[in-house]
Order: sequence, then structure tokens, then C-alpha cells
Amino acid sequence: MTTRSTENAGDGAARQSRPPTLAALLIATFLAFVNYAALLPVVPMWAADGGAGSVVVGSVTGAMMTATVLTQLSMPWLFRHLSLRTMVVAGSALLGAPTPLYALSAETSAILAITVVRGVGFAFVVIAGAIVAAEIAGPGKLSSYSAYYGAAAALPNVGALAGGVWAADVFGYTAVFAVSGAASLCGAVVACWLPGRLHGRFAVPSSGDVRPIAIPIIVFLMIAGAFGAATTFLPLAGPPAATVAFALLAASAALVAGRLLAGFVGDRRGAGRLLVPSALIGALGCLLISVSLDGPTWLLVLGAGLLGLGFGSSQNDSFVLTMQRLGTGRSGTASIIWNIAYDGGLGLGAVGFGWFVGTLGYAGAFIAMCSAIVAVALLCARFVSAQRRRPPAEGDT
Repeated sequence: MTTRSTENAGDGAARQSRPPTLAALLIATFLAFVNYAALLPVVPMWAADGGAGSVVVGSVTGAMMTATVLTQLSMPWLFRHLSLRTMVVAGSALLGAPTPLYALSAETSAILAITVVRGVGFAFVVIAGAIVAAEIAGPGKLSSYSAYYGAAAALPNVGALAGGVWAADVFGYTAVFAVSGAASLCGAVVACWLPGRLHGRFAVPSSGDVRPIAIPIIVFLMIAGAFGAATTFLPLAGPPAATVAFALLAASAALVAGRLLAGFVGDRRGAGRLLVPSALIGALGCLLISVSLDGPTWLLVLGAGLLGLGFGSSQNDSFVLTMQRLGTGRSGTASIIWNIAYDGGLGLGAVGFGWFVGTLGYAGAFIAMCSAIVAVALLCARFVSAQRRRPPAEGDT
């Protein structure tokens, strides 16, 4: 682990250069997430076109998130050896460099191998980037800086998530793989301007640490699972490609709006107020999707937008609650736990949804997802409220 003097030196360097540091972080994050967002629905489409069934298609997203989570579990060791800047640079490169190789084969084994490498890179980017955002945030700015970082990560969804599906249909998969790979490699170059002295800080959570963050993490994991299922399977559920593109565009735009809204409310009213309402909004989105897979288009787009809004606002509230409960002195610990919930939720949602599709169909699986979110959110509502009133942990901003 780094010494306290090194940590303070890194913190001082970051805070003295906060505007350029923040700009470099946001640009690098945006470019890396162009790769992630564009390929989230496109790689499963590529697998399906290669003859894969629904379970295997779901396992493509699941494989990436499994690799991401396993890499995140190794972060305490990596923090001791790599700076946060090195992690963002390396992660962006691992995301981008293998991407064009997808075009060489639609075999499941090849797709999964490339996806696992990208999952490792994605873990580096999301863990290190979230910590940098927390470390450079001034007093009372944790929610807003988290929102800026989250918006940079979510903005690619507005164009790339929907645009990837459209571009694959119009220009072909090879073009999508080439452009998304180049974007992430450009992000690696920009990340070289991040401060080099910042390191992640990790401490093993005690039972007293886990209890205050368990409920926000559980609620967020559920809504992340719903979003992972929707982005993986909506292109395969029957609506025309143009309709799916509009739906994913709505989900992406609403995700950014939700994240920024939660950041605004969090800095002024306290984090946690929007967590349970966000989950319920996302559940309503799942319900509307389930009844509109065969039309009308506007209802499907509305449902996707509500799901994105709930996912975006729950991201910010759950992250800030986790960071505040553990204290910014353990920003690495908080980032690892929250990102495991994020990526694990996306992966588990896609894999689990793939199993349910076989027995319930697409509409039935979305209804089941809606019911699960509502049940968990309502059971957890009073605990979230109690945790929001709990005094901040030492080291909170």
C-alpha cells in the first residue's frame, strides 16, 4: 500500500490541477465507454448471427462482466503496483486493441475469448476512473463529481448504444468493430494526462462496514440486472432494428439525465433520496417494454427511457452512499464494491434473463424482472431511509 505521505502528495497534485485532471478523466472515460456501449448489444447480435442460442447469447455479456468482476477482485494487489493513471491507460488499450478481432470469426469460443480480454480492460477503466473522480472532488462535491464522471461514462450510450445496432445493420459489423476499437485506443492516449501519483487505497471491509452499504448495493444490483438484460436481448426480442435503436437511444439519454439529476439532488439534499424511486421507475420501464414488444413503438421507447432513467439515477445515489459509508479514505474499497455490483448486475441480468426467455418468452421474462425489482425495492425502502439519516463516516466529503 502507499504511504500516507505519498497519498497526500498525490491528493495535493490532483487538487491543484483539478480542471485539467477532470477534463482528461472525462474525455478518456467517454472514449473508453464508446467501445463498451457500442458493443454491448452488437457482440450478442454477432453471436446470434453466428448461430448461438439465447443462453449462449446471454453468456456473451455474462463473460465480459465475469472477467470484469474477477479482475476487480484483484484490485487490492494492483493498487500496490500500479498508479490510477496506468490502470486507465492499460484498461483503455485492453478494451480497444482486441476489438477488431471479432470480425475474424463468429464462433462462440473466439467471441468469448476476445470478450474476456475486454472485460479485464473494462475493470481497470471503471475502478480507476471512479477513484480519480472521488479523489479530486472538493468538499461537498462528491455527488456532482460522481455525476460528471457518470455522465461521461453514460453519454456514449446516447449515440453508441443505439448507433452500434444501426451501424451494424447499415455498414456491417466490421465497421463497428474498427471504429469502437479506435475510440478506446484514443482514450488510452488522453489518459496519459492524468496525474501519475494517485493510487487506490483498499482496506478489507468489516461486518460493520458491510451492513450500511448492503441495501443500496442490493437495490442497485437489481436495476443493473434489468438494464443488462434489456440491452442484451431487446435487439433480439422481435422489434424492428430502427425501433430498437430509438428505444436504446431513449434509454441512453434518460440514463445521462438520471445520473446528473441524482448528482444535483445529492449535493443539495443528501444522497439516497432517489435510490428506491429510481428502482421503481426502472421496474415500470420493464413492464412497459414487456407489453410493447409487438408495438406500439412509442410505448416501447417510453419503457426503455424509464428503465434508463431509473438506472442512471440509482447509479449515482448508490455510488455516493457507498463512498460516504466507507469514507473517502477507502475510496478504492468503495469503488471495487460498487463496480462489482454494477458489472455483476449487468452480467447476471443478461444470463438470468436468457434462461427465463426459454420458458417465459421475452415478454414474460421482462414481467418477471419487473416483479423482482419491485419486491426488493419495497422491502429495502425503510432501510435505505434509515441509512440516509445515519451520520457520515469519518473521511466523508
